[in-house]
Amino acid sequence: MYRFLLPRSLAFVVLCALASATSPAWAVDGSGAISLTIAPSVRGEAMGGLYTALPQDYSARWGNPALLAFIDRSTFGLMYSKLVPDLAEDVFYFYGGYVWPTGSVGTLQVDLTYLSYGESEAVDSDGNSQGVFSSYEVSPAAAIGFKFLPNLGVGVAVKYVRIDLAPEEKIPDALGSGSGTGSSWGFDVGAMYAQGPVRAGALIANLGPDVSFIDAEQSDPMPRVLRVGGTYDIYRNEAGEVRAGYEWERSLVAWGSNLGDFDVHHFGGEFVYAGMFAVRGGFVHDSDGDVSSATGGLGLRWGGAAFEYANAPQADGLDRVHRFALWYRY
Repeated sequence: MYRFLLPRSLAFVVLCALASATSPAWAVDGSGAISLTIAPSVRGEAMGGLYTALPQDYSARWGNPALLAFIDRSTFGLMYSKLVPDLAEDVFYFYGGYVWPTGSVGTLQVDLTYLSYGESEAVDSDGNSQGVFSSYEVSPAAAIGFKFLPNLGVGVAVKYVRIDLAPEEKIPDALGSGSGTGSSWGFDVGAMYAQGPVRAGALIANLGPDVSFIDAEQSDPMPRVLRVGGTYDIYRNEAGEVRAGYEWERSLVAWGSNLGDFDVHHFGGEFVYAGMFAVRGGFVHDSDGDVSSATGGLGLRWGGAAFEYANAPQADGLDRVHRFALWYRY
């Protein structure tokens, strides 16, 4: 029988830390597939976690596939973040997305999410090294959004997630079957309304079968979640833009159970000067996840290219994270 040598990469400490650092509800509602709970929208992250009615860019599918209905230009973007730099340098999140307006059937998006847990070393019961392995999650997705009415967009996304915590030979169970690898699929459905300065959206995400590893009877549910939010353009002309918004989030895994309500409240806003420079801020309040802190960030645009930065809180005891994104619209 093998076991992990934890001091090398703190793999399981990182796993527990990520549970608290990504989706607030994940840490206590028992859901799996952490990579599906990490938001790739740097703009939305900087604004306190506004996603369902805001990011019409490379990350639109994640925030709300209905947002794609209002995008009329192709967009490609990349996002990167070290998740727990105070615990492990080789734990990071990467996301790449491509948006393509077809002009006929709606706007399509394909993207790829990759979450690295870093490296771990396996040792046998006598303390002999059995080699080093990497742990990760990977999730490709595809989505479509179109206008159901002139001011109402709808969208749907389909995703697959594979979680590879350890090779089969490293963690056999008592019967010699199973492994540290699991997979599942899921889908999102969303709607988006836009009229003048008002935008409002709703999303149900990660509906799908449970993720199982060694024992199918001990599977973890997908991180199903409901989010409803909106933004309002307080002021907008060629010189500048000022907008603010609010979003409410709740875990559907815990809803109706005795685990708690897991309501998360997101507040945020931004000021954009001449369409080129943005200052963003927000606040996220999650009493169950013990997160109540401000967020912030910047955005720079030149022509069709953009750079975005966000600084956001994690669970109590963990360092704040830095998120970076580059994207191009043409």
